[in-house]
Amino acid sequence: MLKKLLVLVVPAAVLMAQASPASADASTGTLFGITGFGQSVLSTIDPASGAVTDIEDLAGPKQGQLVSITGDPIAHRIYAMRSNTVFIPPSTIQVTQELLTINSVNGAFTTTGLASPPGEIVFDPSTGTLFGLGFQGVLQLDPDTGKSTLLAPLASRADTSSLAVVPGANRIYVGRSFFSFETFDFTHQVLTIDTLTGATTASPLNPGRLGFLMYDPSAGLLLAADNQNLYSVDPGTGAQIPIVNFNTNPGALFFFAGAVDPSTNTVYVHLNVFDFSNPLDEVVAINDLTATITPSANLTTPQLESMYFEPHVTVTPDGTKADVVSGGITKAGVVKTLFSDLSDAQAAQDRGQCKTAANIYQQFIDDVNAQRGKSIPVATASRLVSEACGLATERSGTTRRSICRRTAPDALTGSVVKRPGAEDAPGQWHLSP
Repeated sequence: MLKKLLVLVVPAAVLMAQASPASADASTGTLFGITGFGQSVLSTIDPASGAVTDIEDLAGPKQGQLVSITGDPIAHRIYAMRSNTVFIPPSTIQVTQELLTINSVNGAFTTTGLASPPGEIVFDPSTGTLFGLGFQGVLQLDPDTGKSTLLAPLASRADTSSLAVVPGANRIYVGRSFFSFETFDFTHQVLTIDTLTGATTASPLNPGRLGFLMYDPSAGLLLAADNQNLYSVDPGTGAQIPIVNFNTNPGALFFFAGAVDPSTNTVYVHLNVFDFSNPLDEVVAINDLTATITPSANLTTPQLESMYFEPHVTVTPDGTKADVVSGGITKAGVVKTLFSDLSDAQAAQDRGQCKTAANIYQQFIDDVNAQRGKSIPVATASRLVSEACGLATERSGTTRRSICRRTAPDALTGSVVKRPGAEDAPGQWHLSP
């Protein structure tokens, strides 16, 4: 199965690399997971109680399995890899890979086929770029078209691989483990890849197996976890330095689910022990600075596979204007137009003119996309579009409060949409694919 070959890493789509409009709320955010026996249900997880709440079954007509999730917290957008296996009589087995773009508010999603499918994906919120780790190397993915561009080839195939992105640093780390059938031992190394040039630097080989990688930007730590320990990793040498032992049972499964909340330096890992007398299936929260361990109760659903932490984010028009100013836009007239769009949208919201505000946010997105890669750098354009989607929803604690109802800029394409038949609660604005 693919997930056994490419170890899942879900680094948090972190806010530390975002400019001024994005900041983590005190309530931190939401932990998402892929659950169920079919590995297809998007759910939220309470890391304290272990309670799992299903949002949407994403199996699709081919009953596919989800093998990796990541996301863009500003736009309330989750990306997921789906693998479909179909038997075609008399003897053909067809395997296809798809990229899902999911609304984290309501579970609505769109599907894009991938010609060169990766086994794992991560999102860099500072550039709005989606990366994948495939058999041939690290890829840059276009979620709208499914097109993949090879960023950095990998010279040889590892037995397990994992991927972590450093927001704002134009850097990706790839952890690779190799099994020797001669010595029956693992060795591992860490690759550092420049996402602008594709240049790759490899650490020396180290003894032992490397757990899946994560990155905590607020602590500046590259992390790895196996079924017993959390480590910090020196990317230059590849050395693993133990932070804490969170499990003493060697029978625990080598898991494939983890996420980071950078605002609290909390790492979430999955602990699963098959023990008939005392089975464990829980999420363990670990502070990577203090080594404090807080296990949840046993999860209320079977088969947790992937996790992604979406920080609660506050986006403000003034902050987005600051990003317009600092975003390297080369034409003063474009800056003036975007300022005007944001001011007009805010004024319409203040007057309670919801449809007008939505239309103006759509105009802002259109204006940005028209200059994407021209007078507006691609990374700036991606960030501004995400923030325009984020401006559609005000957040207070864990409650999303709408400035308008039923109509909003689409979180995937920027189009103003209305969900047919959607029953909106008062004060709630659905961002629907």
